[in-house]
Amino acid sequence: MKKVLSIVFFLMTTLCTFGQVFTDDLHVTSGAGRTTDYTQKEVELKRVAGSGSRYTVTFKKLAPMAYKTFGDFVIDGVMSTVDAETGVTTFATSATEGKWVNVTSTAAIGGVTEGSKSTLTSFTATLSADKSKFVAELNFMTMGSDVSVVFGKQIDTAINTLTTADDNTYVEIYNLGGVRIQHLQRGINIVRTANGKVKKLLVK
Repeated sequence: MKKVLSIVFFLMTTLCTFGQVFTDDLHVTSGAGRTTDYTQKEVELKRVAGSGSRYTVTFKKLAPMAYKTFGDFVIDGVMSTVDAETGVTTFATSATEGKWVNVTSTAAIGGVTEGSKSTLTSFTATLSADKSKFVAELNFMTMGSDVSVVFGKQIDTAINTLTTADDNTYVEIYNLGGVRIQHLQRGINIVRTANGKVKKLLVK
């Protein structure tokens, strides 16, 4: 029995040490509202040995700009909590920076070099109870611009509705010229809501 338990413990430790790589769609919004969709992008979730609930999340071959892969974006100090009822694991971090590794030659366009850091403004993620589906959202700064990344879920970028300004769940605001602004302005604004949808918003 002890031998069986030892083998199980070894396998669990091995899995936790090497982590799990997820392959899914990636949606990037950067600069003045430019959006790019990628397929077959990879994110690695790796438990820090001996830490229990602490992880490192690595976005492999991240491309904040169309056709310009910068490298791997690593977020350390990611903590996990498991919902006892659903079994879903939620991840968050208090880290304020992410680090670039395996940097490519095109990364110089964004001022990125091997080991350089970008300011991390937000990060959240979930792992399904069966450990097969990883969904992550993060925002960071590069070239003085916000970059929004969504991994593992579809994003509806169609702008096909016009509503009045009674919905305050927006997370990004742009004017009709595609320039990001801090607050709603009179006329038509383009907003991205917390659920990832993009729509026109009329402020009277």
